[in-house]
Amino acid sequence: MPLETLLQAIADGDRILLDTSVLAAYFDRTETSHPVARYVVDELVGSGRNPGMVSMVTVMEILIRPIRATPQAHHTVLGFLRSQPHLVLVPIDEQVAQEAAHLRAARRFGTPDALVVGTGIASQVHHLVTNDLAWRSKLADMASRISVVRLADHLPFPARP
Repeated sequence: MPLETLLQAIADGDRILLDTSVLAAYFDRTETSHPVARYVVDELVGSGRNPGMVSMVTVMEILIRPIRATPQAHHTVLGFLRSQPHLVLVPIDEQVAQEAAHLRAARRFGTPDALVVGTGIASQVHHLVTNDLAWRSKLADMASRISVVRLADHLPFPARP
């Protein structure tokens, strides 16, 4: 059932933005939502079913833990992100900055979150995949522009080998 609800939430071909919480869960097998994150990254994005986008804010945030652990460990994470053929690392440009400013002004997002969501809006993704519960309510009236898909809503997820 959780796999079916995830596939209903993210239609074939829909562009998705992966939030920091998704990649953190993907890289940390102890995270409760790891199986869902793994499916989203490996099966949906990895197969090309759903083109994926990642904000440079997310890239920065996901590198912190490896850098703290071992100075060179972040190269493994960067190598992974760069090698995914259906994953685009989106720079922060003027359009992203404008979208983020609107989100900060109108919805009171903090700067990092505004930049992540602004990246998704500027990149015209269909869904923002996250584990942040607050984003659904903050973006509820924008669901036709960008909908929120929470990993935790699709648990328990079937185990994969």
